Amino acid sequence: MHVSWERIDVLGPVYRMLGQGLSNDEIAKRLGLPEPTVQDCVFWLCHFSQTSTRAALILRANDAAQATSGVA
Repeated sequence: MHVSWERIDVLGPVYRMLGQGLSNDEIAKRLGLPEPTVQDCVFWLCHFSQTSTRAALILRANDAAQATSGVA
């Protein structure tokens, strides 16, 4: 069974936007998705990254963004 976010490949963009500190509503509007889809993505990102909270996921996403941009 495939869920919508797997078919439309939105986990990466959602993860990057979380790292920018955007809310689910802001992410949904920017990507043209329903907010429940973004919420599902956040849930799965927490699960796969083994983080227990949205705040921890945001910190991880922010760290990843800084690492790839070369910002210390």
